[in-house]
Amino acid sequence: IDPIDGTTNFAAGLPLSCVSIGLCRDGQPYMGVVYAPMTNELYIAVRNLGAYRNGILLSQCTGEKSTKTLSNSVVCFEFGYARTEQGVDNMVDAVRRLLKHGVRTTRTLGSGVLDICYVACGRMDVVYTGVAEEGWKPWDYCAGLVVAMEAGCTMGQLLKDKEEGYGFDMYSKSMICGVNKEVVDQCRNVVMGL
Repeated sequence: IDPIDGTTNFAAGLPLSCVSIGLCRDGQPYMGVVYAPMTNELYIAVRNLGAYRNGILLSQCTGEKSTKTLSNSVVCFEFGYARTEQGVDNMVDAVRRLLKHGVRTTRTLGSGVLDICYVACGRMDVVYTGVAEEGWKPWDYCAGLVVAMEAGCTMGQLLKDKEEGYGFDMYSKSMICGVNKEVVDQCRNVVMGL
């Protein structure tokens, strides 16, 4: 449970914060509920039963989502609180590589759970975190993972050799989630400088 994801936004009166509740079964994410009170949006997802926003089924990643590439994507990232010289360099260099590669635009919204939900509903195309010390916590991932997976997204760690999907390690210090595997792989390679 994360009672306020996007705490800084909430404290500043910005409308992008939410309550996030995730349920695991046998150590695996099974159900996610995310409520953003200031935008009155409720995301609910149960493994193998779909994902919904305000009672409307989030479509699987088909049509335009299924063919999305990095060059025409809205890419979201969260800088978090890393302030070491190396950490700042890593985060800024990743964004620099994205901009040089060419993306539609970049965003940072201040609520990791909503970032994932916004990818799941198609408002953004890919979100990542973890190029420095800014990785998230299990309560940031659990509910969002179920919403994203049930909406047909691809979610995994920035490190290519790690498992994706429901096998995602919620204790990971890095994450990438996108509307399809191709955009995730492209973004991962550019962000990591591969």
